[in-house]
Parts: sequence; structure tokens; C-alpha cells
Amino acid sequence: MKEIFDLTYRFLMFLSRLTGFSYKEINIIVWFIVIPFSWAFLIDKIREKHYFKIGFALITTVVLIFTKDFQEFSNTLFEVSANFLRRFDGIGSNYITSSVIICLLIPCIIYIILIRKAYFKKSKI
Repeated sequence: MKEIFDLTYRFLMFLSRLTGFSYKEINIIVWFIVIPFSWAFLIDKIREKHYFKIGFALITTVVLIFTKDFQEFSNTLFEVSANFLRRFDGIGSNYITSSVIICLLIPCIIYIILIRKAYFKKSKI
């Protein structure tokens, strides 16, 4: 688990250096904007509509417009997320394991399901 966590951390640090955003800002952009938007895109592909991606984009845009300080916003949201992951310590997990399971494994499973439904539909004959 630690190796996966470290690899993810290094990738996010690379994105941070590449974009000029802080590690916490990149973390929030990836897990709270990019991933949910991609899921909305896939759900819309499955449903053959545009409601989820448009709705998500509108909500995200409004939130970002009314966010006075994105860095402070990201720091706060990151800490709330980290505290959530630390709560699993009480059931025998730890921050690293919880991060890998909740932030990587579960999203990957969701991607597999959504991509399969979006792009590998059974033909109706």
C-alpha cells in the first residue's frame, strides 16, 4: 500500500511542479473536480444525455467563482478529507491504507463499471 501511496504522491507533486498549484490544490482538483467530472461524462454517455456533466460543470463553476481564495479553500477541503481518512484508524486501518482504498481502489472500480457500461454495451437485437 505504501508504494502505491508514494507513487500517487510523487505523481501529484509532479503535477504540482508542472502547473504551479500546491500539492493540496492539485489533490483537490484531481479528486473533487477531474474525477467526478469524468464520472459525470461517463454517466451521460451511458444515459445518452448531457445533464450530469453540464450540471456538474455549472455547480463547479459557481463554487469556484464564489471561492475567494482557492488555496485556502483547497487547504481546508484537504484537511477535512484527511481527517475523514484518519477516522478509519479506529477500525484497524491507517491513513495510507485508507487513502489507497478510498481514493484509488474504489474510484478504479467505479471507472471499470462506468467504462464497461458506456463503451461495451450489449447490442439489443
